[in-house]
Amino acid sequence: MASELVGAEPESAPSSPVGVPMGVLIGGSLGPTDSAGPGVARTAERRVSAQLLRFGSGTCQVVLPEWRSAIAVSVPTEQLQRSTGMSPEELRSALLSVVINPEAVHDRELGLRDWQAEVPAARGRRRGRRQVR
Repeated sequence: MASELVGAEPESAPSSPVGVPMGVLIGGSLGPTDSAGPGVARTAERRVSAQLLRFGSGTCQVVLPEWRSAIAVSVPTEQLQRSTGMSPEELRSALLSVVINPEAVHDRELGLRDWQAEVPAARGRRRGRRQVR
């Protein structure tokens, strides 16, 4: 009987926990946003201001100070114009904002969407900003 218990012990003791992932993502967590599958929207999206750094015929460079103040992000000029309905001259002086994923580690993960622009109010008028779109 003692020989049966000795032979049975290794089988009854689990060698590794079931369901434990074999690899760990650096900076990852087991929170609900990381465990969500593809196509599931993140709830952490937020609207932030965007400063136009350089306006180009094909690409604009914008800075998102609330995300990374020292990194310029490339945005297709056509996308900015189409989203805001503004001409190049209007965009150069507009106050821009965009919805992003603030938890993004790389600019490709930002998910830039829903661009909006405001033109500062003309002098001599009430103080404030006029919403363009």
